[in-house]
Amino acid sequence: MEKVAFITGAGGFIGRATAIALAKSGIKIAVNDINEEAVAKTVKMIEEAGGVARPYIADVSDSKSITDAIEKAAADLGRLDIMVHVAGGSSRIAGKNAKYAHLIDQEDYVIDTVLKVNLYGAIWASRAAARIMVRQGEGGKIINFASTVGLNGLKGCTDYAASKGGVMSFTKALAKELGEHKINVNAVAPGVVCRDEVDTTTESGRHYAYDTNLLNEKCTADDIAALVEFLVSDKARFITGQTYVCDGGRSLSMKGTD
Repeated sequence: MEKVAFITGAGGFIGRATAIALAKSGIKIAVNDINEEAVAKTVKMIEEAGGVARPYIADVSDSKSITDAIEKAAADLGRLDIMVHVAGGSSRIAGKNAKYAHLIDQEDYVIDTVLKVNLYGAIWASRAAARIMVRQGEGGKIINFASTVGLNGLKGCTDYAASKGGVMSFTKALAKELGEHKINVNAVAPGVVCRDEVDTTTESGRHYAYDTNLLNEKCTADDIAALVEFLVSDKARFITGQTYVCDGGRSLSMKGTD
């Protein structure tokens, strides 16, 4: 039986890598994002890799929007086995004029947007997926994205830290509620993940890529996708309520960020 995964933020950097990785393992992918062009690109890349994908445009911060999309995906693809909530980000997701700022200077709309997308989005998407999985009665996997900033905090990112810390606590509570239904609930907490265009020949690029972890390695979206692939596999059948950190040791000291 082919499994079906709904992935939010699958038009983005990490979400796309995750969607492609799961598709290559034989999972049918419901590709979700608020950006229609980005969704279409991910669907095309999955199909070119030999996988199966369908597009679903929805806003994760809107309960009805994301719930309707997840229900439709399950109906279209016949079932739902996996939900991965990747959609999110720090203040930049609030628009081009949004800035990183200390809490005393941060604007309401930035805080509101960050909390709605990162934390509320996880809650809405998880609830919609859980309802379907419970109905099916065959278990399932729910993965929400946290962050090392949610573990240790970071100046200028109090809104982001609060949202991602909330995701980790939410993961623990939901795992307790859904365990009896054989639904595993876990979180992934990346550190600094480098986009391909990071120029590591410059001082700032080298610092961003290498100095913010203890292994002096460049973390890629594929590294994070590999962790998700493990957590949704049968190899992780006895793991639930956990936050898995993939940061090269960054969260041990938040090296290079304070």
